Order: sequence, then structure tokens, then C-alpha cells
Amino acid sequence: MNTSVRANSMINIVTTVRIIRLLCVLAFVTVANADSVDDFVKAEITKRKIPGMSITVLRDGKVVRESSYGFADLESKTPASRDSVYEIGSISKQFASEAIMLLVEDGKVRLDDPILQYLPANAPNTWRAITIRDLLNHTSGLKDWTEVKEFSYRREYTAEEFIDLVKSFPLTFAPKDNWLYSNTNLPLIGIIVEKASGKSYEEFVTERILKRLALPSIRFKHQEDVVANRVSGYVLRNDVIKNGEPFRPKVIAASGGILATTTDLAKWWEAVLTGRVVSQTSLEEMLKPAKINDGRSVSHGFAFFTNTFNGNKFILHAGSTVGGFGSMVYYFPKDKLTVAVIGNLEDGGFGAEYIAKRVFDHYIPGSYVGGLKEINDTARRDRSLQILKDIAAKNGPAELSTNFATKMSDAFRTQLSDNLKQMKTFAYLGSEKIGENHFNLDPAAAEFHRFKMVLVGKTVYYNFRMNKDGKIGWIIFED
Repeated sequence: MNTSVRANSMINIVTTVRIIRLLCVLAFVTVANADSVDDFVKAEITKRKIPGMSITVLRDGKVVRESSYGFADLESKTPASRDSVYEIGSISKQFASEAIMLLVEDGKVRLDDPILQYLPANAPNTWRAITIRDLLNHTSGLKDWTEVKEFSYRREYTAEEFIDLVKSFPLTFAPKDNWLYSNTNLPLIGIIVEKASGKSYEEFVTERILKRLALPSIRFKHQEDVVANRVSGYVLRNDVIKNGEPFRPKVIAASGGILATTTDLAKWWEAVLTGRVVSQTSLEEMLKPAKINDGRSVSHGFAFFTNTFNGNKFILHAGSTVGGFGSMVYYFPKDKLTVAVIGNLEDGGFGAEYIAKRVFDHYIPGSYVGGLKEINDTARRDRSLQILKDIAAKNGPAELSTNFATKMSDAFRTQLSDNLKQMKTFAYLGSEKIGENHFNLDPAAAEFHRFKMVLVGKTVYYNFRMNKDGKIGWIIFED
């Protein structure tokens, strides 16, 4: 080998070694980052007593994370896995809204049709002003059927029987006068789908949505069906794990009757929100904020909430079932990021929500309060801390709005007092103007001021919701 060839060979070897070293470093960083998420999730599900959980993250249609933790079934000690099939709870409501929009596209219903046009004859005349749009937007004023003591998960109900259960409830407000999330709305949508399509709700959704998407794990819940990798659900009673309710009547399927893996759930969300299920026009209608008679816009469309944090707009929905599950999905349009989290414990979906926020902040830093950087504003920090101390001492600082001052609970003061006793540091995390893309029911709210309080063993966050007159309209506590 001549000298020049030997030199070139040595250069190539050195270059290759450097590339390998760089790849090793990058691989280590990737693993370390993944492990930091894993470590957090493992600690969190242990603390919250969630038996098992699965998480999927998509970016621009590609799976960038599929992780599972704990057990899909405690009795058999079956581990949770990417194939685990969970109940998704109220996220199922989106299938109902899509079904309606498909019928709108077919020319069989109109969103502003009165619901009495499609409901059985026993529907009360007090519902005459409620439209299909009101049901989808939760502006109907209907109370939640879960308040019906006579309702049983262990039997089926006809449409007429379901209406008989809820029709005696007085409306909480006239249609479109306010916004109130109510589980009564979507079962009525399911009944309307059946009337307008001539098929059962399940048949229509299966034929027009599920079969088109070819996401094999997504299906309706039937306890008698044999479902591969079906997860067992659990509830906490007196701090003891118990089995969740296994049955669910078909009449409320539109409110929460779907099963899915987290990966198929994330892929379905992306399919919907990129216009592959309903037309772009229908999708825009589904995401449009609800309009209230007093001029307010509430950033809830047809089974989709929209919100903004630190300039990051996202679409979200949570789910929770008595079957023993909690779920959460977030979609960030700008970053094309979808995060789906489901656990097999009924906790109102709070565990899935809490974990999902930390997961998406890993991919979009600063999209959750814990990812915000401290801002050096000593005057604002010190005055805000003094306000919290005054609240804990029941001194009633002048910066509070009258509404907040009168409605503040003793439990909030007690918790605040305990936190202040353990406080190590307090920091200002910045402010954000409240716009139409923030989910906010208070027309007086104008701005968020955010703070971090480091305690012994944990960190908590206080969000001051400032009114247009500069008063604190509410303080939201988050740990």
C-alpha cells in the first residue's frame, strides 16, 4: 500500500470512529431522555395506584413513542403492552359528533334542527328549543343523566326508557344561555343518529367510520365479546383496589362505549383532525367554539376542547368510566404531535391528564407549566407571595375580586397554609393574555400570571387568573 492510500485509509478510519462516538453520545442522550419520562411515569402510577398504563406519541403520523407500564390485569399479573385494549370513556363522544356530521353531509339532518324532530314522542315539550347543535356544544341546559339514582349499568334501555329517566329534570338554563358539560347530550345524539340513518348507532359508526379507518382495536364495548388483550378496569374504594363495573348499556354508547389501544386512539385522532373522516368543512364546524347568547365564545366544539398554553394551541379531551379507566388525548396542530394516555383506574381522568402534560412537554418544551423558565421580576414575585400569605392568614388582600374573596373555600386556604409552611422557594414564571383560543368560561378574565412554589419533596404551581380590572378573579392550584 502506498503512502497516500495508507493516509486516506487512516483518515477514513478516524472519521468513522468519530461518527461512531457521536452516534453513541446521541444514543445515550435519547435513552437518557426516554428513561427520564419512564422514571416519571413509573413513579406517578405507583403514587396514584394506577395498576397499568399505556402511552403513544405520534409526530406527523409516525410513532415516536409506545410505552406501557404496570399490569393490564392484576389477577393474572398480565403486563400492560402496546396491544392492550382499554375503554376510552368520554373520548368516545367524538364518534357521535362525527356520525352526525356524516349525516349532515348526507343531507339527512341539519345542525340547527330541533331535537324533538328526531326523538321519540315521549320527549318533553320543555326540550322544544334545544337543537342538535346544542347537544354537541353542551349548551342544551340538560342535566347529567349520572344524577339519576334509578339508572342501572346491568340492563339495556330503549330510547323511550332513557328519555323517561331524564325528562323530569328541569333545564339548568335556557338553551344557548350558558355552557355545561352534560353526559345526557350525547346519548340523545346516538338516538338521533339511529332515527336519521335507519340503523343502530353502533352499525352506523362501524360502517361509516371504523371500517374505513382500519384501526383493528377500535370497537364498541360488549362484555360478552372475547377481545384479545382486553384490559381489566379498577376503582379505588376506601383506598382499596376493586374491579370496575363490567357492563354498559348500549343507549349510552355514544357517551363512552369505545375500546382502543393508545396507538389506534392516537392514529384515529390524527385521522379526524387532518380531515380523513369528515370533510374539511365539517371538521371546521366541529372545532368551532360554542356561541352563547350573551356574546361569549366557549372553546368547546363538537366533543373537542381547544385551549392554549404559553402560545401553544392544542385540542384535547379526557375520558373516565365506571368500568375503571381514565384517558387523555392532546393534539398540537402546529407541531403535528398527538399524545394518547390511558390507565386502568377510574380517577376522573386526572392521572392520565397529569402524566400526558409531562409527556408532551418532553416533546414541546414549555407547553406545560412545569416546563416554563423562571423570570426575574422581584417586585411581582414578592407581592404575589405576600398575597398568598394574606389569603392563608384570612387577611383579605385588596387585589382579590369580590367574587373570588367570597367564594374561596376553607380547604383552599388550609392547603395554601400547609404549602407555605413547607415552602423553600417561590418564583414567577411569566404571564399570558387570555384569548379566544383559551378554554375560559369567565368573560371578565384577561390574563394568567403563573408562579412556582418549591416545597419539601415536591413542586406546586399557582395560576392567578387576572380580571380586566386588574383584580385576581381566581387562583388555580396545580401540583
